[in-house]
Amino acid sequence: MRSDSELVSVAHLNYIGSFRKLAEHSPNGEIRSVRPVFAFVTGLPIPLFNGCVVVEPTPAMQLRTALVWLRERGVPYQVSIVEQLAPDLNDLVAAHGLLRNPAPYPGMVLHPVPVPPDPAPGVTVSPGMEPGLADYLPRSLASDPDVQVFTARLDGRPVGTSIAIRTGEVAGVYGVGTAPQARRRGVGTAASWAAVAAGRAWGCDTIVLQATEMGLPIYERMGFRTVVRYITFTSGRG
Repeated sequence: MRSDSELVSVAHLNYIGSFRKLAEHSPNGEIRSVRPVFAFVTGLPIPLFNGCVVVEPTPAMQLRTALVWLRERGVPYQVSIVEQLAPDLNDLVAAHGLLRNPAPYPGMVLHPVPVPPDPAPGVTVSPGMEPGLADYLPRSLASDPDVQVFTARLDGRPVGTSIAIRTGEVAGVYGVGTAPQARRRGVGTAASWAAVAAGRAWGCDTIVLQATEMGLPIYERMGFRTVVRYITFTSGRG
């Protein structure tokens, strides 16, 4: 069994690793490590897919350098800072025009990894990404040996997605989404369990994710628990 401090460390590692994978597979992707700040862009006009992550004590100069680099890329971006570190960096981030999001972003873990349950009636999940779902993702991502993508179907219709991303002995659940007309039918839960099952098949002993407010109760019912919280700040374009 991993200790709580180890679980926090692997949660950070996979969170950063997911952004690294996305940037590596994006045609306009770039990575800039201004240690200890990890900064990246994919070129996609979505704040979540460009930004930087701060998970250890960071001199203001390093974070400022990363923020200037991000601003020069000309895309909207998000800054994620471990909750305990945010008070010391809040003013610096705000000075660059970013707005603090009111709700913390929980980093959650599932450890040990259970056998996933069967999907809800009418729901099936299979490998691969259906055209029209998550088309913003770079196509090469699905061929990466450390990535698996899934399509969830309700009564045969493709209505949901999920992605599993592996970093060493840990896998993360990402990109879980359900079409509005198919919500509350167990689609998102089944898609999430499919990504968990991929991690289990890889031999990973821990599964991690970052939960939205909508997804938090679902993941808690699945057995995930919060081990760290990130404070996030979002920019506008440029």
